[in-house]
Amino acid sequence: MSAAAASVEALFAPEPRVAEHPAVRAARQIAADVLAEHAEAADDPARGVDPAHLRLLAEHGLLSVKIPAAEGGHGADDRVDAETVELVSGACGATWFLTTQHRFPQGLSRGPLPGLDAGAIELGPAAARHRAGLAAATTSAGIAIAHIRRPGPPAVRAEARPGGWTFSGTADWCTGWGLIEVVMIAASTTDDRFVLALLPATERPGLRPGPRLPLAVMGGTRTVALEMDGMQIDAEDVLATVDVRAWRAHDAARTANTTPASLGLLRRMLVALAELGTAKARPEAVDLAMTLAERAADRRTEAYALLTTVPLVERVPERTALRAELTELAVRTANALIAARSGSALLLASPEQRWAREAAFHLIQAQTAGVRQAQLAAFAHHR
Repeated sequence: MSAAAASVEALFAPEPRVAEHPAVRAARQIAADVLAEHAEAADDPARGVDPAHLRLLAEHGLLSVKIPAAEGGHGADDRVDAETVELVSGACGATWFLTTQHRFPQGLSRGPLPGLDAGAIELGPAAARHRAGLAAATTSAGIAIAHIRRPGPPAVRAEARPGGWTFSGTADWCTGWGLIEVVMIAASTTDDRFVLALLPATERPGLRPGPRLPLAVMGGTRTVALEMDGMQIDAEDVLATVDVRAWRAHDAARTANTTPASLGLLRRMLVALAELGTAKARPEAVDLAMTLAERAADRRTEAYALLTTVPLVERVPERTALRAELTELAVRTANALIAARSGSALLLASPEQRWAREAAFHLIQAQTAGVRQAQLAAFAHHR
């Protein structure tokens, strides 16, 4: 690594107690030695994410960083967890995106999510049944819930029946089909609740996965739509039922935060920009990398202070503005890398074009109306 690249990386270096945590050491080693080498293939629909890499991360507790050690995790805090996510995401966006699907069902199986009114949610039998496997990541989970964030009529409806529910409709996004073992599917009831079922991730009567979606980025994540037509859900397969209004308020607050994954990509690109500027004798690229990195590191500190020390429902506008500023900065850094590399940056073997597509992805991942408005304002600020 060049001196300029090392200087950029130093701006993002965590404090020693984070840097030396076993989870962070494991993430750093796997990211550098395994994931980064496979990132091009993981993005390619014809090759895709290697299941062995997902198992490797699980075996090292990197899907369970905050889970108590007695249950198969590291028992670490939010800052350690964020550092591991940054390292994995910076090395391979597709692998990170598959692993992050696991977190929601894992968290729900343990009780009401932080910041969600406990009276607004009722855990179902599937929470206790799957808790141990999800905690240790010996059971891998995915989600099909993005549709409940959209306005308009419900995309998937739940109708009560004796002994359970019937789901009908289309869940447009389910990542990891064929790689995950269970999937959490959300459906809307007529009395303003969401039913969250946790089911085996296989075709069954009333459930049909569509073909893999032709994604512009992370094409190797095996993302499909799920078609449901009278799918029978037994009561014991219910992970939770939750009040719609409470869920939406919690989701708006949760998604206002800057994601460690987007910061991991930004950090990786800024180091690459400094390295490229040194290798190509382009001092303007090195100068830009340092300028952007100083700003990014400063905003990252602010984002993590909010994430780790301030209750979820407080200072939401500030969180949203920070997320928007940092994702806009990631897009700008990706384009700067392409300009600095020149024509070869657009070869499919080039990481620059993949990073640009990943930066675009972080604009729309878990995007709410409030986040979108803040992102557009951030882009307008630099016109």
